[in-house]
Amino acid sequence: MLATENNKQSETNFSIKCEKLLYKNKTAFQKIEIYKSKKYGNIMMLDDCFMLTEKGNDQYHNKCISLAERRKKNLNVLIIGGGDFGLIKRLFINLDIKKLFIVEIDEEVIDVSMKYFPKFFKLTKRVKEKIIISIDDGYRWIKNNKISFDLIIVDCTDPNPIAKKLYSKMFYQYIYKSLRKNGVLIQQSGSPILNKEDIINPTIKNLEKLGFNDIKLFPFDMPIYPLGLWSFIKCKKAQ
Repeated sequence: MLATENNKQSETNFSIKCEKLLYKNKTAFQKIEIYKSKKYGNIMMLDDCFMLTEKGNDQYHNKCISLAERRKKNLNVLIIGGGDFGLIKRLFINLDIKKLFIVEIDEEVIDVSMKYFPKFFKLTKRVKEKIIISIDDGYRWIKNNKISFDLIIVDCTDPNPIAKKLYSKMFYQYIYKSLRKNGVLIQQSGSPILNKEDIINPTIKNLEKLGFNDIKLFPFDMPIYPLGLWSFIKCKKAQ
């Protein structure tokens, strides 16, 4: 059987040969499917889009972590999204983290990931004690937040009816208020080929208007995403 993602913008299909469907459910937020494949191990799809694989998925996580500032100590880190825990272990390996806050809107993403991607959850007791998980809407959470962060990672899906507010000017204003001086924002920003006009350029303009500086786009290879190229936007809160 083939698990297939159809990308309407590029009018392309990308398929992975799979052995069977392990899990399928429609939550209040999205459709979640888990497939088993020989080459990539278990595969997660959200709303018919490839998100995560057990094998060959390092490009996304490694690129994100390479953009984080490593010089500071005792960092307060926030991830909006990221309920699959793919970033967590690598973050603790590469950064000196005091507390890590994860705000995930869909609790089932965490539960399903824990079952089908267990290696991401093999953390030491010391690391687990530093993690605080909130099942909440990321926009609402950051709007009401009173904690200051050194690093904020927005690891969300592309703009859809639920996630589109995580690309809004008001959302970035709340992010700005939640960052310490010289704090870093890393935002998943879609395909630099397909999403330049609808995601990347509007996001950069909003960040510029709010006073963020050192705003840069970082493309990277991502074989299981549309056209094989993806990106992050990184910027800093002004001193």
